[in-house]
Amino acid sequence: MTLEEIIRTRKAWSEGDNKRDAGLTEPSEIESFRNIPYLADRLTEHLLDVYRPKTRKNCPVLLSIHGGGWFYGDKERYRFYCMYMAKLGFVVINCNYRLVPEYLYPAALEDVCAVVRWLRENMERLTENAHWFMTGDSAGAQLVTQYCILAANTSYRERLGIAGSEQLPDAVALNCGIYDMKNLHESFKDCYIQTANPEQLALFDHMLDNMTADFPPTYLMTSVNDGMNIHTLPMKQRLKELGVPFVYREFGEGVPEDSHVFHLNLYSENGRKCNGEEAAFFQKYAR
Repeated sequence: MTLEEIIRTRKAWSEGDNKRDAGLTEPSEIESFRNIPYLADRLTEHLLDVYRPKTRKNCPVLLSIHGGGWFYGDKERYRFYCMYMAKLGFVVINCNYRLVPEYLYPAALEDVCAVVRWLRENMERLTENAHWFMTGDSAGAQLVTQYCILAANTSYRERLGIAGSEQLPDAVALNCGIYDMKNLHESFKDCYIQTANPEQLALFDHMLDNMTADFPPTYLMTSVNDGMNIHTLPMKQRLKELGVPFVYREFGEGVPEDSHVFHLNLYSENGRKCNGEEAAFFQKYAR
């Protein structure tokens, strides 16, 4: 993808997100803490927001990693979705991370690791609950997956050169993601990892091969209307091979508008149903 194509796509996707969220308001029962730095470099990319129910102090934590092909998106685009999840009983962390082409691989993954470190250091300030979870969609689902793989696999972590990322969430939700990176469209791969050295590229391509049975329990979903849903099947197969507890769900039958990352559309019945199921899945591991 060229810079011009990225700029055009960012604009088009932004217009689509504005249309999707038109008319939504921030719920009054949620308190928000905004623009908290999770690193001390003062970059906008290293800010996060926290949302939590006003009347509950013992909710588990849910860390949301946004999608956008690694080149689009920020926490503002996800605030309504994250506040919705907070209403379902979570302290939700909604974060920015560095995007391409301004910052190249593995910058985004390093930032996910940094957010997790911030979460662990501030857990007692956030909630009285000791449990935490991760969710991501599209490129965000890939980042959550790769984070959990490196957190569980010392050799993979050391070869990737990202230290201090050994904390695994109690469970994850992976939405409309890309997991078998060998089959990633070359235009995205070239954009995201164009400066990666051969070993980094191999570790990226063979991400699933480095997955272990310690991968967290997983809610894995896609839409039958999503042209990218074929990328979910290798993850399903890998979870099954390793014996990782997981739930697999397909949505969108008969509702063609519920396609890629439909769960972000809070007007969608399928979207709300999916989010509710994921919340219930997490709560099973918060007892």
